[in-house]
Amino acid sequence: MLPYERSLEKLPVDLTATVGFVENGGTVFVQDDTAGTHLHFKPTRNDLRVGDHVRIQGTTTAGLYFPGVDVAQLQLLGHEAPPAAVPASYDDLATGRFHYQRIIVEGLGRTLTPLDENRSLLRLAIGSRVLEVRVDAPLETAPALIDARLRITALAAGGINDRRQLVFPYIRVTDWNDVAITKAAAPPTALPITSVVTLLQFGAADEPHHRARIRGTVLAAFPDGRVFLRDATPPPPPRETAKDAEPHPPQSPSIAIRLTSPVHLTPGQRAEIIGFPIMAGFSASLADALLLATEADAAPLATVVSLKEFQLGSHDADLVHLTTPAVLNDFFRTVDGFELRLTSNGTPLRAFLLQSAPPALEIGATVELTGICLVESSTDKGFRSQAERASLLLRSVDDIQVIHSAPFWTAGRLVIASSILAGLVLLAFIWIAAQRRQISALSSRIVQQATLEERQRIAREFHDTLEQELTGLSLRLDAATTRPLEDKARTLIETSRSLVSRIQSEARNLVADLRDTEQLHDLLSSLREIQARMPPNAPALHLDLHPIPPISGPVSHHLRMIAQEAITNALKHAQATELTLHLSATTHTLTLRISDNGHGFAPAAATTGQPGHFGCMGIRERVRKIGATVDWQSEPAQGTLVTLTLPLALLTP
Repeated sequence: MLPYERSLEKLPVDLTATVGFVENGGTVFVQDDTAGTHLHFKPTRNDLRVGDHVRIQGTTTAGLYFPGVDVAQLQLLGHEAPPAAVPASYDDLATGRFHYQRIIVEGLGRTLTPLDENRSLLRLAIGSRVLEVRVDAPLETAPALIDARLRITALAAGGINDRRQLVFPYIRVTDWNDVAITKAAAPPTALPITSVVTLLQFGAADEPHHRARIRGTVLAAFPDGRVFLRDATPPPPPRETAKDAEPHPPQSPSIAIRLTSPVHLTPGQRAEIIGFPIMAGFSASLADALLLATEADAAPLATVVSLKEFQLGSHDADLVHLTTPAVLNDFFRTVDGFELRLTSNGTPLRAFLLQSAPPALEIGATVELTGICLVESSTDKGFRSQAERASLLLRSVDDIQVIHSAPFWTAGRLVIASSILAGLVLLAFIWIAAQRRQISALSSRIVQQATLEERQRIAREFHDTLEQELTGLSLRLDAATTRPLEDKARTLIETSRSLVSRIQSEARNLVADLRDTEQLHDLLSSLREIQARMPPNAPALHLDLHPIPPISGPVSHHLRMIAQEAITNALKHAQATELTLHLSATTHTLTLRISDNGHGFAPAAATTGQPGHFGCMGIRERVRKIGATVDWQSEPAQGTLVTLTLPLALLTP
């Protein structure tokens, strides 16, 4: 009972006990009147025997399940009888109550197989449980143990996991001398032929059940050792039915059998088999069975049943043919073969095909099925257990009869067709979007071309009419200055000549702007040119210009004309004596401001258009065209501030 943590501390041990079992390799199991434990020797020691009375000195070791002793010194005190064995049940062994102690168990020998070269494995039925008995003796020296009542003296042990938990119990035996036969088994041929339906009934036999002998026709045999047999004895009597109740279907005379080792059998053979009756799910079955004899017989016919009768479970382990067709929904590989998922009259159905190659079946096909009925689960209603779900175990792909091929429009094909249609729709939307972009780009080019042609037309008209007339007027003024004139007249003519020259220069710039739509313009140079062309007697124009990003020709032209119009308004209407022109750009916007110290005006009314005055209206139109905003701030005798703000995103060339 020493805790695991304390056993790791290598505590000193001094105890006296008797050897109960010796394991080859240096491990010995001892016990006293309280419990048992295990001893470990380094180097190994092989001179101890069962019954040796010893004194052990050493330190604790954790062990796999509970602490043992790392032996430092061992003193042989003598030899006596082995430790007394105590009777134990399967539950005693499963709880570890007698772990590493000598125990006595009684049961029925079920199977005997080799464990390795010199050891054997006996499976012992104890009530409804089966216990492994590991015997340190070869199989060839074993007595007749199968179906015999046995009394075994052994060491209680078991499989331990990494969490120090007992996974399953087993017992260890030194040799066959510890296995006593209390009642010998009857010879297989001496057993009476037993009806399938009488197995495991009340009063049939004592516990645990001895082997039963069954004779019948082989319905199916599988490589894993499963055999299904239809009983050849007279059929069982019909079940009792209430007066107004629906009659029960006849009980199946078939049984599922698990052979100890697979034997080649074919459907239709008459066979005699002995095995141990067990309850396998819903019906009695035979386990650890042996084939006694076979002879040829007619091929078995499948019992024709409806889907409802199939689900009731009365035909468990029988070969049946479903009258209701089923639709194959899917099939997929499992560990043993393939599982088929079907639907019959809206009811889901499972079938199993034990073969390595996938069946040549189409999803959606309508089929009729023949196979072994297997009740997978049951439920209790009152005192009666009723089948809850049944499946079919197919003998081969020949048990599947296709009566209607799968429709062309299966779920998979519908998904593929829908995917293709969705792809085509998507491509159509992409094509439409691309066409719209192309149409938009084409419309934009058409508008640009029409605009360019119109600008060029206006430029030609300007050049051929106004500029020519101005040139003629300039020549006439030049001619007038050559004649004798009074000083006032000469001054007036020279002033007029200078004005005509400025008008000509503006006209040429306007024509150049109308024709040049793509070249980037230097707005700073254009604004400095406004200052240079101010009249000699005009108020002072102060420039506050900062670097800005490159601007396209049309935008630069509109900004220059807006500045020119604002300055002209200040000179013409405000009687300003000082003007300031500011230009700057931030990360997001460009700002143009024109301020003067004139006598101001009312912006709300004057900038929206008055008869014969279109300057402010022109500024608003130009601002809208380039996507900017403009604001007039003015009060009487307080001057005027015109502020234009243009988003930087619109300044790209």
